[in-house]
Amino acid sequence: MRPTDAQLHALRDEVRAFIAAHAPPIEAREGHRAPVDREQESLLRAWFAALFDAGFIGADWPVEYGGRPDHHPMHDRVVIEEILRARAPRPVDQVNLAAHVLVHFGTEAQKQAYLPSIRSGEHIWCQLLSEPDAGSDIAGVRTKAVRQQDGTWLLDGQKTWITDGHWADMGLALVRTDPSSVRHHGLSVFVVPLSTPGVEVRPIRTIGDAIEVNEVFLSDVQLSADSVVGEVGQGWSIIMAGLEFERFGIGGNVILLELLIDDLVVLARHLRVDGMRAIDVDDIRQRVAELAVEVEVAKAFIDDYVERLIRGDEQPGDASIAKLSFAETYHTVAAYGAELASSVRLDAPPDSPVHQAKQRLRECWLWSRAYTISGGSSEIMRNILAKRRLMLPTK
Repeated sequence: MRPTDAQLHALRDEVRAFIAAHAPPIEAREGHRAPVDREQESLLRAWFAALFDAGFIGADWPVEYGGRPDHHPMHDRVVIEEILRARAPRPVDQVNLAAHVLVHFGTEAQKQAYLPSIRSGEHIWCQLLSEPDAGSDIAGVRTKAVRQQDGTWLLDGQKTWITDGHWADMGLALVRTDPSSVRHHGLSVFVVPLSTPGVEVRPIRTIGDAIEVNEVFLSDVQLSADSVVGEVGQGWSIIMAGLEFERFGIGGNVILLELLIDDLVVLARHLRVDGMRAIDVDDIRQRVAELAVEVEVAKAFIDDYVERLIRGDEQPGDASIAKLSFAETYHTVAAYGAELASSVRLDAPPDSPVHQAKQRLRECWLWSRAYTISGGSSEIMRNILAKRRLMLPTK
Protein backbone atom coordinates (compact mmCIF):
# COMPACT_ATOMS: atom_id res chain seq x y z
CA MET A 1 0.00 0.00 0.00
CA ARG A 2 1.28 3.42 -0.94
CA PRO A 3 2.29 5.48 2.12
CA THR A 4 0.29 8.62 2.80
CA ASP A 5 1.83 12.08 2.59
CA ALA A 6 1.80 12.24 6.38
CA GLN A 7 3.71 8.96 6.61
CA LEU A 8 6.31 10.17 4.12
CA HIS A 9 6.75 13.44 6.02
CA ALA A 10 7.21 11.44 9.22
CA LEU A 11 9.81 9.28 7.49
CA ARG A 12 11.67 12.41 6.30
CA ASP A 13 11.79 13.70 9.85
CA GLU A 14 13.04 10.33 11.06
CA VAL A 15 15.77 10.15 8.42
CA ARG A 16 16.88 13.74 9.05
CA ALA A 17 17.14 13.08 12.78
CA PHE A 18 19.09 9.89 12.13
CA ILE A 19 21.53 11.67 9.82
CA ALA A 20 22.06 14.45 12.35
CA ALA A 21 22.79 11.90 15.07
CA HIS A 22 24.82 9.28 13.19
CA ALA A 23 26.36 10.64 9.96
CA PRO A 24 30.17 10.69 10.07
CA PRO A 25 32.01 14.05 9.95
CA ILE A 26 32.75 13.61 6.24
CA GLU A 27 31.11 16.03 3.81
CA ALA A 28 30.10 14.36 0.57
CA ARG A 29 32.13 15.68 -2.39
CA GLU A 30 31.55 14.75 -6.01
CA GLY A 31 34.54 12.89 -7.39
CA HIS A 32 35.88 12.38 -3.86
CA ARG A 33 33.56 9.73 -2.46
CA ALA A 34 36.08 7.01 -1.64
CA PRO A 35 37.87 7.17 1.73
CA VAL A 36 41.33 8.73 1.74
CA ASP A 37 42.66 6.80 4.75
CA ARG A 38 41.82 3.95 7.11
CA GLU A 39 40.03 6.23 9.55
CA GLN A 40 37.62 7.49 6.89
CA GLU A 41 37.10 3.96 5.62
CA SER A 42 36.18 2.78 9.10
CA LEU A 43 33.75 5.66 9.53
CA LEU A 44 32.09 4.97 6.17
CA ARG A 45 31.68 1.24 6.82
CA ALA A 46 30.12 1.98 10.21
CA TRP A 47 27.80 4.58 8.62
CA PHE A 48 26.58 2.15 5.95
CA ALA A 49 26.01 -0.54 8.58
CA ALA A 50 24.01 1.94 10.66
CA LEU A 51 21.80 2.78 7.66
CA PHE A 52 21.13 -0.93 7.13
CA ASP A 53 20.43 -1.51 10.84
CA ALA A 54 17.94 1.36 10.86
CA GLY A 55 16.13 -0.13 7.86
CA PHE A 56 16.81 2.88 5.65
CA ILE A 57 18.76 0.93 3.02
CA GLY A 58 18.29 -2.71 2.09
CA ALA A 59 14.63 -2.31 2.97
CA ASP A 60 13.64 -3.90 -0.36
CA TRP A 61 15.50 -7.13 0.45
CA PRO A 62 13.61 -10.26 1.48
CA VAL A 63 12.50 -9.99 5.10
CA GLU A 64 14.58 -13.01 6.10
CA TYR A 65 17.70 -11.10 5.05
CA GLY A 66 16.82 -7.87 6.81
CA GLY A 67 14.26 -6.29 4.47
CA ARG A 68 11.18 -4.50 5.76
CA PRO A 69 7.71 -6.00 5.30
CA ASP A 70 6.28 -2.49 4.87
CA HIS A 71 8.82 -1.43 2.23
CA HIS A 72 7.58 0.83 -0.54
CA PRO A 73 9.66 2.38 -3.37
CA MET A 74 8.82 5.85 -2.06
CA HIS A 75 10.73 5.01 1.12
CA ASP A 76 13.95 4.58 -0.89
CA ARG A 77 13.48 7.91 -2.60
CA VAL A 78 12.90 9.78 0.65
CA VAL A 79 16.03 8.25 2.20
CA ILE A 80 18.38 9.06 -0.68
CA GLU A 81 16.96 12.58 -1.02
CA GLU A 82 17.61 13.36 2.63
CA ILE A 83 21.11 11.86 2.59
CA LEU A 84 21.99 13.98 -0.45
CA ARG A 85 20.42 17.15 0.95
CA ALA A 86 22.44 16.75 4.14
CA ARG A 87 25.59 16.22 2.03
CA ALA A 88 26.20 13.06 4.03
CA PRO A 89 28.10 10.12 2.48
CA ARG A 90 25.77 8.26 0.17
CA PRO A 91 25.50 4.46 0.00
CA VAL A 92 27.86 2.88 -2.55
CA ASP A 93 26.03 2.27 -5.84
CA GLN A 94 28.15 -0.79 -6.62
CA VAL A 95 27.16 -2.42 -3.33
CA ASN A 96 23.48 -1.82 -4.11
CA LEU A 97 23.87 -3.42 -7.54
CA ALA A 98 25.68 -6.46 -6.13
CA ALA A 99 22.98 -6.91 -3.49
CA HIS A 100 20.27 -6.61 -6.14
CA VAL A 101 21.94 -9.30 -8.27
CA LEU A 102 22.47 -11.63 -5.31
CA VAL A 103 18.89 -11.23 -4.07
CA HIS A 104 17.37 -11.95 -7.49
CA PHE A 105 19.82 -14.45 -9.00
CA GLY A 106 21.97 -15.85 -6.19
CA THR A 107 21.51 -19.25 -4.59
CA GLU A 108 20.37 -19.45 -0.98
CA ALA A 109 23.92 -20.37 -0.03
CA GLN A 110 25.26 -17.25 -1.77
CA LYS A 111 22.67 -15.04 -0.11
CA GLN A 112 23.53 -16.44 3.30
CA ALA A 113 27.25 -16.06 2.64
CA TYR A 114 27.30 -12.51 1.24
CA LEU A 115 24.23 -10.49 2.21
CA PRO A 116 24.95 -10.33 5.97
CA SER A 117 28.48 -9.04 5.26
CA ILE A 118 27.02 -6.27 3.11
CA ARG A 119 24.62 -5.24 5.87
CA SER A 120 27.38 -5.17 8.48
CA GLY A 121 29.68 -3.02 6.34
CA GLU A 122 32.28 -5.79 6.34
CA HIS A 123 32.13 -6.13 2.56
CA ILE A 124 32.24 -3.33 0.02
CA TRP A 125 31.60 -4.52 -3.55
CA CYS A 126 32.70 -3.27 -6.97
CA GLN A 127 31.61 -4.13 -10.50
CA LEU A 128 34.20 -5.82 -12.72
CA LEU A 129 32.56 -5.00 -16.05
CA SER A 130 34.36 -2.49 -18.30
CA GLU A 131 37.51 -3.45 -20.19
CA PRO A 132 40.18 -1.45 -22.06
CA ASP A 133 38.83 -2.44 -25.49
CA ALA A 134 35.15 -2.58 -24.57
CA GLY A 135 34.30 0.41 -22.36
CA SER A 136 30.55 0.83 -22.07
CA ASP A 137 30.07 -1.91 -24.67
CA ILE A 138 30.30 -4.64 -22.07
CA ALA A 139 29.05 -7.24 -24.55
CA GLY A 140 32.58 -7.05 -26.00
CA VAL A 141 34.33 -8.35 -22.87
CA ARG A 142 37.31 -10.63 -23.47
CA THR A 143 38.19 -11.62 -19.91
CA LYS A 144 37.75 -15.38 -19.91
CA ALA A 145 36.96 -18.10 -17.41
CA VAL A 146 37.95 -21.70 -18.13
CA ARG A 147 36.40 -24.57 -16.20
CA GLN A 148 38.92 -27.02 -14.78
CA GLN A 149 38.50 -30.78 -14.41
CA ASP A 150 37.83 -30.42 -10.68
CA GLY A 151 34.96 -27.98 -11.35
CA THR A 152 36.86 -24.83 -10.40
CA TRP A 153 37.35 -21.90 -12.75
CA LEU A 154 40.46 -19.99 -13.86
CA LEU A 155 39.92 -16.31 -14.75
CA ASP A 156 42.27 -14.25 -16.90
CA GLY A 157 41.84 -10.72 -18.19
CA GLN A 158 41.80 -7.03 -17.37
CA LYS A 159 39.05 -4.72 -16.14
CA THR A 160 39.29 -0.93 -16.07
CA TRP A 161 37.54 2.15 -14.66
CA ILE A 162 36.46 0.05 -11.68
CA THR A 163 34.86 2.39 -9.15
CA ASP A 164 35.88 1.71 -5.53
CA GLY A 165 38.07 -1.23 -6.54
CA HIS A 166 40.93 -0.04 -4.33
CA TRP A 167 38.95 -0.40 -1.10
CA ALA A 168 36.41 -3.02 -2.13
CA ASP A 169 36.52 -6.52 -0.68
CA MET A 170 34.44 -8.28 -3.34
CA GLY A 171 33.83 -7.92 -7.05
CA LEU A 172 30.99 -8.93 -9.35
CA ALA A 173 32.69 -9.93 -12.63
CA LEU A 174 31.24 -10.44 -16.10
CA VAL A 175 33.48 -12.82 -18.06
CA ARG A 176 33.32 -15.02 -21.15
CA THR A 177 32.89 -18.69 -20.34
CA ASP A 178 32.27 -19.88 -23.91
CA PRO A 179 35.29 -19.03 -26.12
CA SER A 180 33.31 -19.70 -29.29
CA SER A 181 30.57 -17.22 -28.41
CA VAL A 182 30.28 -13.60 -29.51
CA ARG A 183 28.70 -10.48 -28.08
CA HIS A 184 25.91 -11.15 -25.55
CA HIS A 185 26.19 -14.92 -25.60
CA GLY A 186 28.49 -17.14 -23.57
CA LEU A 187 28.91 -14.69 -20.67
CA SER A 188 28.70 -15.54 -16.98
CA VAL A 189 28.79 -13.65 -13.69
CA PHE A 190 31.25 -14.56 -10.92
CA VAL A 191 31.75 -13.47 -7.33
CA VAL A 192 35.45 -12.54 -7.02
CA PRO A 193 36.98 -11.95 -3.58
CA LEU A 194 39.61 -9.30 -4.31
CA SER A 195 42.00 -10.94 -1.86
CA THR A 196 42.21 -14.00 -4.13
CA PRO A 197 45.75 -14.73 -5.42
CA GLY A 198 46.16 -13.39 -8.94
CA VAL A 199 43.98 -10.29 -8.41
CA GLU A 200 45.92 -7.02 -8.72
CA VAL A 201 44.30 -3.60 -8.26
CA ARG A 202 46.01 -0.50 -9.64
CA PRO A 203 44.43 2.84 -8.69
CA ILE A 204 43.88 5.56 -11.32
CA ARG A 205 44.14 9.18 -10.19
CA THR A 206 41.35 11.29 -11.71
CA ILE A 207 41.40 14.83 -13.08
CA GLY A 208 40.03 15.91 -9.68
CA ASP A 209 43.20 14.56 -8.02
CA ALA A 210 41.36 11.74 -6.30
CA ILE A 211 41.39 7.96 -6.49
CA GLU A 212 37.91 6.78 -7.39
CA VAL A 213 38.53 4.28 -10.20
CA ASN A 214 41.00 1.50 -10.81
CA GLU A 215 42.42 -1.09 -13.15
CA VAL A 216 41.96 -4.69 -12.01
CA PHE A 217 44.11 -7.48 -13.45
CA LEU A 218 43.03 -11.12 -13.18
CA SER A 219 45.88 -13.58 -13.70
CA ASP A 220 45.04 -17.27 -13.25
CA VAL A 221 42.52 -16.40 -10.55
CA GLN A 222 41.09 -19.67 -9.26
CA LEU A 223 37.47 -19.63 -8.11
CA SER A 224 35.25 -22.39 -6.78
CA ALA A 225 32.34 -23.77 -8.76
CA ASP A 226 29.87 -22.02 -6.47
CA SER A 227 31.30 -18.62 -7.40
CA VAL A 228 29.01 -18.48 -10.43
CA VAL A 229 25.91 -16.33 -9.92
CA GLY A 230 22.89 -17.72 -11.74
CA GLU A 231 23.47 -20.17 -14.56
CA VAL A 232 26.62 -20.40 -16.67
CA GLY A 233 25.91 -18.41 -19.84
CA GLN A 234 23.21 -16.28 -18.17
CA GLY A 235 25.59 -13.39 -17.48
CA TRP A 236 24.21 -10.88 -19.96
CA SER A 237 20.63 -10.98 -18.66
CA ILE A 238 21.85 -10.85 -15.04
CA ILE A 239 24.05 -7.80 -15.57
CA MET A 240 21.40 -6.04 -17.65
CA ALA A 241 18.88 -6.49 -14.84
CA GLY A 242 21.40 -5.05 -12.42
CA LEU A 243 22.29 -2.10 -14.66
CA GLU A 244 18.65 -1.22 -15.21
CA PHE A 245 18.37 -1.04 -11.40
CA GLU A 246 21.56 1.07 -11.21
CA ARG A 247 20.60 3.41 -14.05
CA PHE A 248 17.37 4.40 -12.41
CA GLY A 249 19.29 4.87 -9.19
CA ILE A 250 21.55 7.37 -10.93
CA GLY A 251 18.58 9.16 -12.47
CA GLY A 252 16.81 9.11 -9.11
CA ASN A 253 19.62 11.17 -7.64
CA VAL A 254 18.03 14.17 -9.32
CA ILE A 255 18.23 15.99 -5.98
CA LEU A 256 21.89 16.58 -6.85
CA LEU A 257 20.66 18.82 -9.66
CA GLU A 258 18.75 20.95 -7.15
CA LEU A 259 21.91 21.30 -5.08
CA LEU A 260 23.82 22.38 -8.20
CA ILE A 261 21.25 25.06 -8.98
CA ASP A 262 21.35 26.24 -5.35
CA ASP A 263 25.15 26.62 -5.54
CA LEU A 264 24.89 28.34 -8.92
CA VAL A 265 22.42 30.91 -7.54
CA VAL A 266 24.61 31.55 -4.48
CA LEU A 267 27.59 32.15 -6.76
CA ALA A 268 25.68 34.42 -9.14
CA ARG A 269 24.40 36.53 -6.26
CA HIS A 270 27.91 37.18 -4.93
CA LEU A 271 30.04 37.48 -8.05
CA ARG A 272 30.28 40.96 -9.52
CA VAL A 273 30.47 41.66 -13.23
CA ASP A 274 31.23 45.26 -14.29
CA GLY A 275 30.16 46.44 -10.84
CA MET A 276 26.86 44.50 -10.90
CA ARG A 277 25.85 41.29 -9.21
CA ALA A 278 26.17 38.50 -11.78
CA ILE A 279 22.54 37.49 -11.20
CA ASP A 280 21.47 41.00 -12.30
CA VAL A 281 23.22 40.68 -15.68
CA ASP A 282 20.56 39.79 -18.24
CA ASP A 283 22.30 36.93 -20.08
CA ILE A 284 23.54 35.34 -16.85
CA ARG A 285 20.12 35.54 -15.19
CA GLN A 286 18.54 34.11 -18.34
CA ARG A 287 20.99 31.20 -18.48
CA VAL A 288 20.52 30.36 -14.79
CA ALA A 289 16.75 30.36 -15.34
CA GLU A 290 17.08 28.07 -18.38
CA LEU A 291 19.17 25.61 -16.40
CA ALA A 292 16.67 25.68 -13.54
CA VAL A 293 13.95 24.75 -16.05
CA GLU A 294 16.06 21.84 -17.35
CA VAL A 295 16.39 20.59 -13.79
CA GLU A 296 12.62 20.77 -13.30
CA VAL A 297 12.10 18.77 -16.51
CA ALA A 298 14.43 16.02 -15.24
CA LYS A 299 12.62 15.98 -11.90
CA ALA A 300 9.24 15.79 -13.64
CA PHE A 301 10.28 12.67 -15.54
CA ILE A 302 11.62 11.01 -12.41
CA ASP A 303 8.40 11.77 -10.54
CA ASP A 304 6.32 10.38 -13.39
CA TYR A 305 8.47 7.27 -13.69
CA VAL A 306 8.29 6.51 -9.97
CA GLU A 307 4.51 6.70 -10.13
CA ARG A 308 4.39 4.36 -13.13
CA LEU A 309 6.88 2.02 -11.47
CA ILE A 310 4.62 1.80 -8.43
CA ARG A 311 1.67 0.97 -10.69
CA GLY A 312 3.70 -1.62 -12.60
CA ASP A 313 3.35 0.47 -15.74
CA GLU A 314 7.01 1.21 -16.55
CA GLN A 315 7.94 1.32 -20.22
CA PRO A 316 11.00 -0.08 -22.07
CA GLY A 317 13.93 2.30 -21.76
CA ASP A 318 12.55 4.30 -18.83
CA ALA A 319 15.64 3.65 -16.72
CA SER A 320 17.86 4.76 -19.62
CA ILE A 321 15.88 8.00 -19.98
CA ALA A 322 16.30 8.66 -16.26
CA LYS A 323 20.04 8.02 -16.43
CA LEU A 324 20.50 10.10 -19.59
CA SER A 325 18.39 12.99 -18.30
CA PHE A 326 20.27 13.16 -15.02
CA ALA A 327 23.78 12.77 -16.44
CA GLU A 328 23.48 15.27 -19.28
CA THR A 329 21.65 17.89 -17.20
CA TYR A 330 24.19 17.50 -14.40
CA HIS A 331 27.09 18.07 -16.81
CA THR A 332 25.45 21.09 -18.41
CA VAL A 333 24.70 22.83 -15.10
CA ALA A 334 28.08 22.01 -13.59
CA ALA A 335 29.95 23.19 -16.70
CA TYR A 336 28.19 26.55 -16.65
CA GLY A 337 28.80 26.93 -12.93
CA ALA A 338 32.51 26.22 -13.34
CA GLU A 339 32.70 28.64 -16.27
CA LEU A 340 31.01 31.40 -14.30
CA ALA A 341 33.18 30.74 -11.24
CA SER A 342 36.39 31.01 -13.25
CA SER A 343 35.38 34.11 -15.18
CA VAL A 344 35.52 36.52 -12.24
CA ARG A 345 37.82 36.67 -9.23
CA LEU A 346 36.07 35.95 -5.95
CA ASP A 347 37.20 37.82 -2.85
CA ALA A 348 35.77 35.73 -0.05
CA PRO A 349 37.24 33.67 2.80
CA PRO A 350 37.62 29.90 2.13
CA ASP A 351 34.96 29.00 4.71
CA SER A 352 32.32 31.37 3.31
CA PRO A 353 29.18 29.87 1.70
CA VAL A 354 29.99 31.41 -1.69
CA HIS A 355 33.53 30.05 -1.72
CA GLN A 356 32.24 26.59 -0.78
CA ALA A 357 29.62 26.80 -3.54
CA LYS A 358 32.34 27.72 -6.05
CA GLN A 359 34.50 24.79 -4.96
CA ARG A 360 31.60 22.35 -5.18
CA LEU A 361 30.68 23.55 -8.69
CA ARG A 362 34.27 23.06 -9.81
CA GLU A 363 34.40 19.54 -8.36
CA CYS A 364 31.02 18.68 -9.86
CA TRP A 365 32.17 19.83 -13.29
CA LEU A 366 35.37 17.78 -13.10
CA TRP A 367 33.33 14.71 -12.15
CA SER A 368 30.38 15.34 -14.44
CA ARG A 369 31.74 13.41 -17.42
CA ALA A 370 31.97 10.32 -15.24
CA TYR A 371 28.18 10.40 -14.90
CA THR A 372 27.82 10.35 -18.70
CA ILE A 373 29.95 7.18 -18.83
CA SER A 374 29.36 5.12 -15.68
CA GLY A 375 26.47 2.68 -15.72
CA GLY A 376 26.46 2.88 -19.52
CA SER A 377 27.54 5.90 -21.56
CA SER A 378 25.08 8.45 -22.88
CA GLU A 379 25.69 7.06 -26.37
CA ILE A 380 24.75 3.57 -25.20
CA MET A 381 21.63 4.98 -23.49
CA ARG A 382 20.56 6.60 -26.76
CA ASN A 383 21.11 3.33 -28.61
CA ILE A 384 18.97 1.51 -26.06
CA LEU A 385 16.19 4.06 -26.48
CA ALA A 386 16.41 3.86 -30.27
CA LYS A 387 15.99 0.09 -30.19
CA ARG A 388 13.66 -0.50 -27.24
CA ARG A 389 11.54 2.64 -27.16
CA LEU A 390 11.49 3.86 -30.76
CA MET A 391 11.84 0.34 -32.23
CA LEU A 392 14.34 1.57 -34.83
CA PRO A 393 16.22 -1.02 -36.88
CA THR A 394 19.78 -1.91 -35.85
CA LYS A 395 21.07 -1.11 -39.34
